[in-house]
Order: sequence, then structure tokens, then C-alpha cells
Amino acid sequence: MSHSPPSILNFFNLRRRKTMTTDTVSPVLQEFINKTMRITTTDTRVFVGELKCTDKDKNLILAQTHEYRYPTRNGLRAEVESGEGVVEEGKVKLTLKSRYIGLIVVPGEFIVKIEVEEGQGTMGSDRGSMTVSVDQES
Repeated sequence: MSHSPPSILNFFNLRRRKTMTTDTVSPVLQEFINKTMRITTTDTRVFVGELKCTDKDKNLILAQTHEYRYPTRNGLRAEVESGEGVVEEGKVKLTLKSRYIGLIVVPGEFIVKIEVEEGQGTMGSDRGSMTVSVDQES
């Protein structure tokens, strides 16, 4: 008698029951499911997307995600010299451009800061740039 392997759907349902119990998933993060989040990582990248899932290791799955990168020191200097970056009170105010990534997993071990974006319109409609202030290098 041959045994058929379990369907992929059944495998994921079994796995979900094991990993998505309330004692293993952060209840704080669970309340932000389907909210727009801004995640900063150890390499200073910023990901803005809709939180879809988390697990006990604080790994986050974001949908409709845009990635922003801070400029390097030379890049910051070039922004100021070209007039794109405005210097105000020792800080450079500039607009970061984004690239669309879509669905991503951000490993919890690399997350430095998690913020909720409030008052945002439709996902991705006005996202393409982000204005930030960066300390000016001497």
C-alpha cells in the first residue's frame, strides 16, 4: 500500500499551529499585524511595509515594502555640495529615495528599531522618498 505525502497546505497548517501559539509569539508585535511599520536594521537600512507575520525570534514579514538607505559620508558630502541636502542647525536635511522590494523577511537579530507609521494613506501610494535629518560630518 502506497502512502501519499501530505499536501503542502496540510504541512503549513501543521507548522503554523506549532509556531503561532500565543506563548511563542510576541503579543506586542501581534497587535501591529496589518499596520504600516518602519523597521531600522543594524546596517542602517530602513524598511517600510505592512507587517504580516512575526515569530518567537522576532523575525518580521513585511508586504508591499520599500527600502531606504542612508548615504555614506562621501554621499552626504556630495548631497550638500550639489544643493540637494539642506544644512539646518548642524544637521543635513535630505530626501532618501526608495526602491520597491515587495514581500520580505527581516531577521529579528538585525532589527534595531521598530516604529508604527500612523496616518498613512493607501500602501505605496505616496511612498518613494522619505525626508530625514542626518548629523553633518565635520
